[in-house]
Amino acid sequence: PDYIPRPRNAFIIFRCEYAPTHKRGTAGAPVKGTPDSQKTLSGRAGEVWKSMSEAERAVYKARAEQEKVAHALRNPDYRFQPDRKR
Repeated sequence: PDYIPRPRNAFIIFRCEYAPTHKRGTAGAPVKGTPDSQKTLSGRAGEVWKSMSEAERAVYKARAEQEKVAHALRNPDYRFQPDRKR
């Protein structure tokens, strides 16, 4: 493939787990399958992330490191090169 996505960081892994269970319905309660603004959802996930202890975050940091190592093994010549805006 021409495009290789970057490995996920600790917060992204956390947010991927947080989002499906914390989407809000009309009454503010979590409702599966109910649309929610991704920006709002990410903001709430960010607030929870900041309030977590280092021990709680360490779990996600370890998983991110595992993904990073697996990504490096699958793509040994990978180097992040962001596209420059013209």
